[in-house]
Amino acid sequence: MSKTPYHINLPEEVVTELHLQPEQSFHLTLRNGSLTLHPIDGQNEIQTLSLRHFLVPSVLAALLFIGYALYQRHFQLPLGGDNSIASAVILLGEMSGMLSFLVTYVQEVRRQPNSLKRKTSWRVFPALLIAFAIILAFITSGFFWAINYLFQNVTFDLFTSVVLFVLFDAIINFLMIYAALSISTLFITAIFVMTMIGGVLIAMVTNSSRLWWQYNLSFLGTDGALDAWQFNATLILAGLIWIALVDYLFVPLQQVMRGNHRLIVLRVLLTLSAISLAGIGAFPNNAGQLHFIHDQIANGLVYFILILMAGNRWLLPNAPREFMVTSYVIGGVLVVTMLLFEVIGYLSLTAFEIIAFGLTLSWILLLLQNIYRLYYHAYQTFVVKIS
Repeated sequence: MSKTPYHINLPEEVVTELHLQPEQSFHLTLRNGSLTLHPIDGQNEIQTLSLRHFLVPSVLAALLFIGYALYQRHFQLPLGGDNSIASAVILLGEMSGMLSFLVTYVQEVRRQPNSLKRKTSWRVFPALLIAFAIILAFITSGFFWAINYLFQNVTFDLFTSVVLFVLFDAIINFLMIYAALSISTLFITAIFVMTMIGGVLIAMVTNSSRLWWQYNLSFLGTDGALDAWQFNATLILAGLIWIALVDYLFVPLQQVMRGNHRLIVLRVLLTLSAISLAGIGAFPNNAGQLHFIHDQIANGLVYFILILMAGNRWLLPNAPREFMVTSYVIGGVLVVTMLLFEVIGYLSLTAFEIIAFGLTLSWILLLLQNIYRLYYHAYQTFVVKIS
C-alpha cells in the first residue's frame, strides 16, 4: 500500500457549516464508487442512542400491560380481538413508538450544527409527527389483522403474552427510532410514494367485492365503500407528508435564492396541491353538500397540477430540457386521455382516473427530484482537488 499522504482542500463554507476542527477524526466509507466522511463521535452517538433507548419504552409499556392484565384478572390472553395482545400492542405500541420517535427526533435536531437545517427540521416536525403516528397505527392494525386471521382463536398465558408484547413493542420502537434518524428528502419522498400507492391499492382490494371500478376512484372514500376511512385517511396523510416535503425542500433553497419570485409561486402551488389532496380525503364524495365541496377541491387540485405542468419552464429555475419535454409529453397524454373519456367515450371514468393518477404522481416525483437537484447539486456540491 502506498505511503504517500494525500490531502483534500475543503471549501471554507463546508468547514464553517459543519464546524470542523483541525486534526478531527472521521470514518471514511467507500460505497458504490463514492466515499463518505462521518465524524467518529457523531456516528457512535447515533449508534448508542438507538441501542440504548429502544428497549426502555418497551419495558415501561410492558409494566402497564402487566398491571392492566392483573387488574382485569386476565391470565389467559387471546392474540387478537378485544383485551388481547394485539390491542395492547396497537395502543401501547403507538404511544411508546411515537414517544421514541419524538425524543430521538428532538435530540437529533438539537445536535444539528447547521442552524438552517435545525430550522427546517422544526418546521416539518408537526406534519411528520402526525404522519408517522397515522402510519404506525395503519401498519400495526394491518399486521395484527393478518396475524389474527392466520392464528384464529389462539390464546397465551400471561408470561408468554408479556414476552410477545415486549418483542412486538421493541420492534416498533426500534423502527420509529430508525425513522427519526433517517429523515431526509429522499426518505420523506419514499414514505410519500409508499403511503399514496399502498393506501390506494389496499382500498381497491378491500372493495373488490363492491365492484368499485364500476363507479370511480372517489367511491373508495364514500359511505358505499368498505372501510372508506382508510382511503380518506390515506389522502389526508399523503397531503401532510407532501406539505412536509415541500417545506423540507424549499426552506434551504430559498435561503440561497432569496427573493426569487418564481420559486415562491412554485412553492405556493405545490403547497396548495398538497392541501387539496388532503381536502379530498377530508371531504369524501358523499351525497349532499359534501359532494359539491369534494368536486370543487378535486377540480382545484387538477388546475394546480395543470398550471405547474404548463408553467414549469418559468417556475423552476434552470429546469433541464429533458424535464420540460417530459412535462409536455405527460401533459399531452393527459389531454388525449381526457378527450378519449369525455368526447369519444372510449375510456371509462375509472380508467381515466387511474391513468391520470399514475401520470400525475410520476410527474410530481420528477418535479420534486429536480427541485432537490437544483439545491443539492448547485449549492451543496463542491469541486475539490486531491494534493
